[in-house]
Amino acid sequence: MEAIQVEIEQKLHDLCTNTSSDFSAYANVDQETHTIRWEYAYGFTNNRFKNMVIRPGKGLSGSVVRFGITMILDIDTPNRQQTRLQYPIMLAENLVSAVAVPVHVNGKVAGVLLIGSRTEVKYTTEQIELLKKTASEFAEIKK
Repeated sequence: MEAIQVEIEQKLHDLCTNTSSDFSAYANVDQETHTIRWEYAYGFTNNRFKNMVIRPGKGLSGSVVRFGITMILDIDTPNRQQTRLQYPIMLAENLVSAVAVPVHVNGKVAGVLLIGSRTEVKYTTEQIELLKKTASEFAEIKK
């Protein structure tokens, strides 16, 4: 197993542990084709995430890439049950709550880092800040 893959998988494991999440994943943005693919995950229940190809602006990761912002879908989100149905990663992994942040490399969104829970939770500011800190660590790996 490649050293970078081991490092990424360890960071995803640590994210789940430190945020009390059931699932964590990293999606890479292909700058040439403008597609997004989930490449690494921890806590997955099936491999469907590996087959997802998302366009910027579509789905949870696509919104993060298109707008370069953090997306939070948790107990405080209005119409969260209907909203989650629009996000393939949440359906594939049966996630009820999630937070996704952009991974910036050289001024562009190069990836998306996500944590999710299969139960209704409210992600705290500390958990979101840890996710953002980990995203900056992913940016260093991806350079």
